[in-house]
This record gives sequence, structure tokens and C-alpha cells, in this order.
Amino acid sequence: MKKYVGFAGSLAIGLAAMAMLPDTASATVWADPAGDFLPTYVGPHDGDLDVLSLDVKTLGTDFLVTATLAGPTGAAGTVGGFYVFGVNRGAGTAGFAAFGLNKVLFDRVIIVRNDGTGLIPGVGPLAPSAFSFVGNTVNLKIPFASLTSTGFDPYHYGWNLWPRAPGTGFSAISDFAPNNATIAAAPEPATWALMLLGLGLAGAGLRRHRATI
Repeated sequence: MKKYVGFAGSLAIGLAAMAMLPDTASATVWADPAGDFLPTYVGPHDGDLDVLSLDVKTLGTDFLVTATLAGPTGAAGTVGGFYVFGVNRGAGTAGFAAFGLNKVLFDRVIIVRNDGTGLIPGVGPLAPSAFSFVGNTVNLKIPFASLTSTGFDPYHYGWNLWPRAPGTGFSAISDFAPNNATIAAAPEPATWALMLLGLGLAGAGLRRHRATI
């Protein structure tokens, strides 16, 4: 009986650890070609308005987003420039379908400006700790709670990024990453470690059980 309880306990712990894992999409870092400014764009061709990659991960109950640009961001970047991160929480629509981008789906945006301010329209300003400019990157740390679901679980939200120069209208958008798609978040290494722990505990319990029957 004790041996059975030991097996059952190990298996239960392993399965419990696995149950704590989110249902995640596969790891994705979207690489975007350098210099691919939109033909409709009429602003300056500065490096901080040219996306090189977009990386979205989850850690606990936060999204970690890193956008890498071709030039310095923040105060060293384009005066008046800013970054719009589109998020599809489940009810996303193709806001740029009229321009041939029918797969850029979003129902919430996050705006980060080179002047050090940011906001989520409909939610409120971003705390200073929620974003940073480091060299040629823009970094976000956004709690799930700030992006409430409209149908998807947070691990399947779609993400996109479009930098904007000062000005209004589509002609102020310099680039899209991805170009006509969205990417989903990938789990951070800590999440993978938890998954391996769960599998290891379950496997160890099964081996002990087989050895005693």
C-alpha cells in the first residue's frame, strides 16, 4: 500500500505541475527584413522606424515583448516617433484591410512613445516600469490583467507592431511586423522547466511503481 501511495503521490505531483502550465503556442521570434519601409510611407527613413524582429513571451501572468529596430530608440530616435503594438484578444478585426493587410487582426493597442510615455487606450497610461528603451529595442512587460480576453486565452493572443512617424493616417506607418499576420506568445524558459519537472516526477513515479509490482 505504501508503495502504491508513493507512486500515486509522485504521479499526482507531476501531473499537478504539468497542469499549472499554460496552453501555449510554439516559440516564435518574427524576423523582419531591414529597410522594408512601406511604399505608402512618407516619413523619415530612420532606423528606429524599421523593425528587425518582434519577440513575444509569457512569464507567469505577464507578457514580455521585445521589438528590435534598426536604429536607436527612445530619446535617441525619431522625434515624435512612436510604436503601436496591436493585440488580438479574440475579437480582432482587420483594421488595415483597406490597404491589403487583411490578416493584421487586433482589438486592443498598446502605444509607446519615444518621449517616454505610453498608454493602453481604454485602459489607461502605462506605468514607467511597464516599458523601456534599451539601445535599439523597445521592451514591454504587460500583465494579462491589462489585456482582458475577448475570446482567446492570453497564451493565444495575436501580436503585431507598427512604428509611426509624426503625422496622421496610414502614410505615417513605416513598417509592419509581421507584415500581414500576427504572432503568438511563447513560454519563457521557466515555464519549460516546470513542464520538464512535471514530466520527470510523473515518469519517476511510474518507474518506481513498475519496479514494485
